[in-house]
Amino acid sequence: MSDGECIKAVSLLFRIAALGLSVAAAVIMATASQLVIVGDGRRSSSTSSYTISYSHYTALTYFVAATAISAVCTAAALYLYGVRGAAGNGWLPVMTLMDAAAQGFLFSAAGAAFAARGVIGGGVAAPWGGSGTATGSVCDAAGAFCGKVSVAAAVCALAAVAVAVAALAGDARRGSSSSRGSCCDW
Repeated sequence: MSDGECIKAVSLLFRIAALGLSVAAAVIMATASQLVIVGDGRRSSSTSSYTISYSHYTALTYFVAATAISAVCTAAALYLYGVRGAAGNGWLPVMTLMDAAAQGFLFSAAGAAFAARGVIGGGVAAPWGGSGTATGSVCDAAGAFCGKVSVAAAVCALAAVAVAVAALAGDARRGSSSSRGSCCDW
């Protein structure tokens, strides 16, 4: 396998991974919800329940939108790189813009989710919109929800790294020199 083919294969692999991880992160977060029962656990007037969902947090709603937009940008860059051969057909600036947009959305979405996870894990005054005081954190009562938020944020961060590696591999392909040996010689 020649240098150019090897680097193109690596870039395509990471672009496909980034697309899959972007979609997975959006789906994980969009399905994150949990019913929480607050009270003494017995059927009485002091027991109440509420559902916690990503839509209760602006940062997590942004996460879903940003990862979906990133998936579209990554799919467009994948098409331009794999089908159109961006460097040869003048599509390189558009592909570079798509890569940069995908990275920006993914890194900011991961940061927003990790920050929201930190806020969720802290103490709260009362359950969503309730009155009175509650002790502990939302994560104490809705651990599965907080776990999904953490997993979605980690998957998103991995997608951002995959986009970065794919873009760097594409740049290496355009700037490779045959004098330093093959990149595929392991």
